[in-house]
Amino acid sequence: MRRNTVWIIAALCVLFAATTSRAALGFRLGAGAHYVRTVGEIKDTPEFDADAFNLVGAGKLGLGLVNFELDVEWLPDYGGSSEALWLPEAFVLVGGLIYGGAGIGTGYFDGEWFDKPVYALRAGVDIPLGLFSVDVNAKYEFMSSSVFEDVDSEDLDSVTFGAILWFGF
Repeated sequence: MRRNTVWIIAALCVLFAATTSRAALGFRLGAGAHYVRTVGEIKDTPEFDADAFNLVGAGKLGLGLVNFELDVEWLPDYGGSSEALWLPEAFVLVGGLIYGGAGIGTGYFDGEWFDKPVYALRAGVDIPLGLFSVDVNAKYEFMSSSVFEDVDSEDLDSVTFGAILWFGF
């Protein structure tokens, strides 16, 4: 039993080191989709639709175990409003196969930029597949804005589950 445990731990270490070194350096472009569930107080507004899907375009620069990522998310028909929400965000992510990090961004909705920044915490798994990799992740966004004139609540916090297909250069 002890011997099998040692072999499993050794195999996981080799896998982690191989995936970390493969994706650690260089620039990658990615595209994906997210499921967004709004959990902030605005979800209690009767006309607000708390569930959404969005598209994301991203670029990532890897410098060892630290990655810098820029994302732009597009949510058509945000909250059932028939207006699109754009979310540009920047992240600092630490890790390789398994990673986590934090980000900051803003939102653009109905011709207005958010009056407060968007903060995010993200964790995920970046699975290598040759020239490509698949990043499956979860994110919590702390969002607050007064862009909705007919809504009393400014709390737009959301939980996002998504996947991004990365192509490395």
